[in-house]
Amino acid sequence: MNLTEALQSVDMEAVIDRMNAYAISLLKSVGIKNFNGKQPIDFVGDVILKVMDGQRDWSKAKCSFTEFLFGCLKSEISNFFTTNKNIYSDELPDFPSNEEPYNFNEKRSQVSALLKQEGADDDELMVFEYWMDEIYKPAEIAKDLGIDVKEVYRITKRLERHIPKIQTRVTDII
Repeated sequence: MNLTEALQSVDMEAVIDRMNAYAISLLKSVGIKNFNGKQPIDFVGDVILKVMDGQRDWSKAKCSFTEFLFGCLKSEISNFFTTNKNIYSDELPDFPSNEEPYNFNEKRSQVSALLKQEGADDDELMVFEYWMDEIYKPAEIAKDLGIDVKEVYRITKRLERHIPKIQTRVTDII
């Protein structure tokens, strides 16, 4: 399906209204009032223009056109804040901390130890390490480990059985 057919296959007015509502909710969640004079609808318009220009390539997408537009919108807003990080870091409130500094590696090892106590094997702990590094796609994990994707799915199923057993104790650690 080419771009023209994709545009004609959906009710663009309804999609734009939904995208605008989505942009409003994303921007409200950030809690910053000034977006360099941009309104949520401006982000929606930018996305649609980029799709029309070909900067956002619909032909390579493996999802519906509506999902593609929403994914582009989320990316557009994320990119806006990434490129303007220095501007908005001044607006974020400073929270005084009476606690000792957060030691991520220590917390990570404590959670891994809890999993091991619950019977997680080395393969499950390895997949969990990938998750903690924010790598969730089984294909990426399998490629990195040099194993079959089906094996990663099997390991994930086993690992997911252990996680509910440690959840309450993990919240105490974190």
